[in-house]
Amino acid sequence: MITVGFSEQDPVLALGVIPVAIREWFGGHPHAVWPWGLDELGEGTPEVLTMAYGDLNYELLASLSPDLMIATHAGITEEEYALLSAIAPTLPEPAEFPAFGVSWQDQTVLIGTAMGLAEEAEALVAETTSAVEATRDRHGGFGGATFAWANPTGDGTYWVVGANTPPMRLLQDLGLTYPDEIAAVVGDLDSYELSGERIELLDVDVLIMRASPDQQAVFEDDPLWTALEVMAEGRILWLDTSDPIYGALSFTTILSIDYLLEELTPLIMAKVYPEQAAAMSAWAIVFDSNAEWALKAPHIEDSQNLEESNENYRAGGETMGGFSLRPTQAVIEGDVATITYDVLFGGSPAYTDLQGVIDLVDGTWVVSRDTYCGFLAQARTPCG
Repeated sequence: MITVGFSEQDPVLALGVIPVAIREWFGGHPHAVWPWGLDELGEGTPEVLTMAYGDLNYELLASLSPDLMIATHAGITEEEYALLSAIAPTLPEPAEFPAFGVSWQDQTVLIGTAMGLAEEAEALVAETTSAVEATRDRHGGFGGATFAWANPTGDGTYWVVGANTPPMRLLQDLGLTYPDEIAAVVGDLDSYELSGERIELLDVDVLIMRASPDQQAVFEDDPLWTALEVMAEGRILWLDTSDPIYGALSFTTILSIDYLLEELTPLIMAKVYPEQAAAMSAWAIVFDSNAEWALKAPHIEDSQNLEESNENYRAGGETMGGFSLRPTQAVIEGDVATITYDVLFGGSPAYTDLQGVIDLVDGTWVVSRDTYCGFLAQARTPCG
């Protein structure tokens, strides 16, 4: 089997199959598999096919003797489909979707069916759908905040990603709102080249921008951009193409979505709910056994008398690969935040959906000595 499209390796790997060859999209990762797919790849070593869009190497593909070619995210023409089908049975994009527009749900089930694994594919889709819905509900649908995704061309224009694309549909499923004003301009296109004279359309609640650190610095000094509230209030998510979050959002597959729910949604929350995000961040830092004491101390009551206890906690955590608490929700009432969190040993969840309280003291979120020492006692490193 060969994945001829640009993201099909993810559902194939999720279904427990290692492709003979994978077409590279971007990123340059070994075997064209991004970090979220490494567990599924295991010891597999598929060949990497470097073929630009519209430039399929039929001779190379035929030499690999595939029994099936997956092209559900390839944007192939009818002519290309005919040439591929002459080599091996080929699964194209469904006709009801535009090029590169197939949903992650349909892509997974289509591929699973072609591989004789339809039930397994449907189970994966159901599981991931539940995770998306749970994340949406946990964050209150992000209050329906408006969002957009723009990629600068370098010539003063911006490719704005359309609403009917897998990444944008996922973000809408999480509760975010694609603005009508942008939808009216982009229409049914997967992306639209927006003139720099119309960047006011990008003044949304949360803006995702592809930019390197150097490019970001240029935008932050540009008067056209600094005049936008989204820039002035720090609500832009700057993502370089090398960032796995950027890759995961670009892919939006059965495998990358779990990564996005863990890594991207906290970043969105920080833009939409900054106080909740600050409380969750303080909670995570305090109970991370590997975090530096200088970062923890401002968030722990009576910290001047607890540094030695923290060192014992750090040492105890080393035997388990590190202790950490991953917040999943914060509910604030006055100066008190109730944190819902998971306990991780060595990065793997050990206990889930626990709750604790953190207080806002003179503008800083602080864990009480009793709460801190109570958790250390459960970790068998009680406060001295």
